Order: sequence, then structure tokens, then C-alpha cells
Amino acid sequence: MKKLLLALACIMIFVLPVFADDYWNEEIYNSIELRIKANTPKFPDVNFNVTDAKYSALVSDMEEEYFVSDGKEGHLKKTHKVKDYTKAIQTAIDDASKAGGGKVIIPAKAGATLEKPTIYYTGSIEIKSNVNLFLAEGVELRFVRNINNKYYPMVLTSFEGNDTFNYASPVRAFHAKNIAITGKGTLNPQADAYNWLGWKRGSNGFENQAAVVDILVKEWSDKAVAIEKRMLNDGVTALPEKIPTMYVDWDNIEKVNYIDTPKDVKPIRSLLRPCTLEPYACENVLIEGIRIINSPMWEVHPLRCRNVIVRDLKIDSHGANNDGVNPESTHYVLIEDCNFSTGDDCIAVKSGKNRDGYARGKVGGESCGNIIIRNCVFADGHGGVTCGSECTGGVSNVFAHNNHFDSLNLQQVLRFKTNSYRGGLIENIYFKDNTVAKCSNALMYGETQYTLGSAQDKEGDLGPYTPQLKGVYMSNITAGKPDDPVKAKNAILWKAYERAPMTNIKVKDVTVYGVKNAIVLSNVKNFELENVKISLEDDPAKLETYNTTPITISDVKLLEGGREHNLTEGTKLKMPDDFNKSEFVTLTGIIETADKIFADGKGSVNAFLDRGIVKPDNKAPVVTPFNAEVKKVSDGKYSFSVKLSLVDKPDYKYAYRPDTEAENMNRGNHIISVVATGEAYDQNTFNYNVRCKADNEN
Repeated sequence: MKKLLLALACIMIFVLPVFADDYWNEEIYNSIELRIKANTPKFPDVNFNVTDAKYSALVSDMEEEYFVSDGKEGHLKKTHKVKDYTKAIQTAIDDASKAGGGKVIIPAKAGATLEKPTIYYTGSIEIKSNVNLFLAEGVELRFVRNINNKYYPMVLTSFEGNDTFNYASPVRAFHAKNIAITGKGTLNPQADAYNWLGWKRGSNGFENQAAVVDILVKEWSDKAVAIEKRMLNDGVTALPEKIPTMYVDWDNIEKVNYIDTPKDVKPIRSLLRPCTLEPYACENVLIEGIRIINSPMWEVHPLRCRNVIVRDLKIDSHGANNDGVNPESTHYVLIEDCNFSTGDDCIAVKSGKNRDGYARGKVGGESCGNIIIRNCVFADGHGGVTCGSECTGGVSNVFAHNNHFDSLNLQQVLRFKTNSYRGGLIENIYFKDNTVAKCSNALMYGETQYTLGSAQDKEGDLGPYTPQLKGVYMSNITAGKPDDPVKAKNAILWKAYERAPMTNIKVKDVTVYGVKNAIVLSNVKNFELENVKISLEDDPAKLETYNTTPITISDVKLLEGGREHNLTEGTKLKMPDDFNKSEFVTLTGIIETADKIFADGKGSVNAFLDRGIVKPDNKAPVVTPFNAEVKKVSDGKYSFSVKLSLVDKPDYKYAYRPDTEAENMNRGNHIISVVATGEAYDQNTFNYNVRCKADNEN
């Protein structure tokens, strides 16, 4: 096997969790399922039919406005007359909630089918506490394309993890308890290249959302502008006198705090698309049976919720950012028996973006987790089961099992993505007993350098939140067949920053037929393979078995000026005042391993020096490698020694570097890691921070 040298560096001790089973935690899994089942919403046996006389009297005529191609590169506005059911549906919901709850029925006419549905045109609908909105089979709620605050009021929400006021989702709920949308009907927001989606890139003569996104992220979120001053509306409608705050009382979820709308706020006309279905700060939520097509943005977006069931959904929507189900800052979620074919990630677990994700709810953010994903079918999408990229608040305890993945338009099966702007701790992800027929890029894919090198990368590695990914467990997976290979580019691909490697990644009893590359790693620590079999695309039937052997590093010392400093992982060492930076220092230590490569004298040890500085283009940190001399001490035991130069390079710019801001903003500060690499994929690391006296200190 090809030998890999993995450059790893980090600045903290990783504490590995204790598991009942290395590849599954049945205790946590059962506790999640029991809580969700205990909080499944139930409703009084009372029906409110939107076609009853009381509600049908509220149906009105309206002109739906929409856009089509002008035959060139622009668009034309058109109108047609439809029946507006917004008030009828909303009044029925309000009545049901005030009466203590019940089922609001949207019925289909006799003979209605999926292909020839009973259509109800409507604007945004808000589900209230104790209401089950039921869409009969053959019903299609078609949301009007009049994009204004009459049909889509300005509400408290978020856009890609940043908190703001913006257009309401077609179906929404706010601080509600015991709610549902069920049935076999369809939600159709009618998004296409000329309605909603043109804002994504400014195509077909529409304005580009990028300027508004920059305001939201760089001017509002990054600069900690109060949420009540982040107003996006249609540019015409007056602001309300009072607005809700982000306060959530988890002991009384229905409590909403309102404040006076600031008088000095001038709203900005929004170009940001809403999600199709968004419960915000809700508890005990059931979304079952429905079909979603033509979404403006993410399809199902439980935001800051608790106890959510998403069951038997059929999501078929291929527009930009058309993620299927995105639980964000939400806990206790069951996603089961769903079918996904999407224009982006099928399922993406999120917890806010950048500073908003860190500050949401409380300092440290609101995490997302305790999620079960089972018995789902995944077709097209960027990722099947994804964590990120907006995960600043952290993601934990995600269990995915008994799912099936099958599409060459599915890029990654299990996907992780973040960077130093989004940050976040992703941990305890379990993926077992799943089958894969096809995917295009990778079965198991993780990157904490998200967007690096892409056209959309405007971030580099200068953000304030060091991403961490640890504790990912994949077991009992079969991908492809000898005569019908998976055809992915990679079986496993992991990419992380040198200073913050991915840690404790375990893969067991996995067989992958027919990929271009077996395993590609960059900055991964404690990576374990057991009975992993992979064949390459030129001979899919020829499997090669991959196993790893542990390597440990101990007794590490730093020698300088005749003095010896004992180090342990995570050490932050201040050098003596008389330390001469023009001289080399020596790093020594002991390697213990049964690895055959070390036994054959071919094992390698390298030290990597991160000076806390970046190249002039403000993109990549400067990390210098040093090769160590390795000697055998006894069977399975080896010593290493390497000389390091700690001389500064003042011609480079010192950057705002995560977690070590105080140290790295001064010259003379270094993060050093030691990497031992044996047989391919067998490695371990030792990391510490050395604080040298800065040039500008007295």
C-alpha cells in the first residue's frame, strides 16, 4: 500500500468519549427514541374543514403575479386569476387552536390524483398549538408567487444559520406546542429559475442575493448587530410596531417576548429565499406523509425546536440550496421512512453560522443533536447524511442506520463540512447497517477546510472558531457489487487543518467495490480500520483488506541551551527569558508500536511548525516540516530526535488565529506537532504550543 505522510497539528487535548460499544451507543439511541415517542403530538378528535361554509366564504379572487422567460436572458412579468385560500386556511387553524386543538382538513375533490390534483392557492400559513394541518391525498397547496409581505409576512427566522427578520416560509410555526402537518398532499411553492431562484446568482435578469448576504453576515452577524435591527422585508411594507425577540423559555415554549420596533431601523429589501416548512422554537412536532416540490430554499427546517418527527416524506426538489431536512439548533429528532432527491444535501444537521451560531441562545451557542435517521432512501443530492456547514454551535449524537443510497448524482454518502469561520464541534456520529449502490465522490467524506480552493471561497483559514471533528463510527456497510461497482471517486476522504486534525475516526466491516481512490487522508488522528475491503475501478472484484496498527508517542522533551523541558500533549510552554531564538532546539521522544513498517526501519516521524502567520494572500497558514531521526530501542520501541528552528519570519502577516489569539498575535509563538507514520493510514500525533519571548517585549 502506498505510504502516506499525514501533517497533523492542534492546540488542545482531545478527550475521547466512553462508549458502550465502539461503533454504536445503544443507551443513547434508546433514550432519544423513548423521549421522541413520549412527546409525539396528539390532537382532539375535532375537525375543521376549510371548505365548510364559514371558511369558504373567506376565499377571494386574486391576481397571481409570476415571471417567465423573455426569450433572451431576462424575464417578463405575467398574471392570472386564482382563488386565494390564505384567509380561509389560516382562520380554520386559528379557530382550531383557540378551541383547544383539532385537525384542520384540506380536502381533495373526488377523483383528484397526484397528476391532476385539487389545487389551493395560498400565501404563507402559520400552524398554531395543538393543530394538525391535514392535506388529503390529491391536494396540492400551491403557494402564490407574489413575493411581498402581504403573502409572506416579515418574521423572525434565519438564513443559512444567520439570524434575521425575513420573508415567512410558506408553512411556518412560531413558539407552538403539539403541532403537525400530515396527509398525502403536496406543498408546492412554485420556485423555478424565474420565481425565487433567480436571486441565488442573479440569473435571468434578477438581482443577486450576494449583496444582502454580505450585509447579513459581515455587517450584522460578524459585528454583533442586535437582531431587532436586522430587518429584511419587501421594501414597501411598513414595519410592525412590535417584534419578537429570540428569547426561548424551554419550560414554556409558547411564551414570546415582544419589544418595540426600534425607530431608527430602515429595512433592506430582501433577496433571501425562505425555507418551505419552518417550525421556529416549537416543541412536539410531527411532519408526516407529505410531498414537497419546487422549494425556494431548504425544504424542512426545524429551527430551535425540541422533539421532532419527520416521517414518510417524499422530497423531490432540485433548485439551488434545496436541502431536504435541516434540523438546526434542534434536539431529539427522528427522520424515518423518507425519500430524498434534492438539489443540495438530503439531510444536513446544522447549529448556526459564524458569530450567530456561537452566540445563539447563550454564549457557546445552541448545539444540534440527538438525531435518529433510519429506513430512508437517498437519491440525488450533494450529501446523503451531512453535518454542517453551518455548525458553529456544535453537532452531536447522530445515528443513521438501515438507509439506502443510490444515485450517481449523490456526491457523498456521509458528509462533514466546516471551516474556521463556521467552526463547531462535531462528535459522536454513528453510521451502520446502511447500503450504497451508487455515489459519485465518496462514501465517507469530511472536510474542515470547507470552500478552500473553490470559487466561492472568501474565507480562507482566518476565522475565529477552530473546527473540531471527533468520534465518527462507520460499520457494516456494503457499497456496490463486483459486477455493479459504486463508481465513486473515493471510498474515504478526510481533510482537516494541521492544527486541528480530525480525531477518533473508526471504520469496521465495510466493503466498497470499484472506486478510483481507496483512502485519501490529510490531518487525521487516531484513524482506525478493521476489516475494511476496497477494490479499485479497474478491477472491481479484486478487494484489498485494510487494517491499522496503533502508534503511541510518549516521553517527549524539548532541549534548548542545555535545559530539558518535559512536555505532555496540549502543553503551553513559555521559553526562558534568555532563550536564544537564533539557535536550534531539539525535540525528542519515544514511539511504541507493533507496526511492521517501523520494525523494518521505514517508519517516519516528522515535526510541523505552525508560526501563527499566514501567506501574503491571507489564505494559508505557514507550516514548516522537519524530518526526525528514528532509532530502534527494542522490539516495538523507537526513539526519535529532530532539530527545530524557531526563528521568526517578520515578512509574513500575523493573523487572527483560532483559540490561540493572545499567543499568535505576538511574534515568537509557535504551535508544534509531532506525527508518527507507519504503514499507510497508521499514525498518531503529539501536539503542544511553545510561547517564545516576543521581539517587542521588554
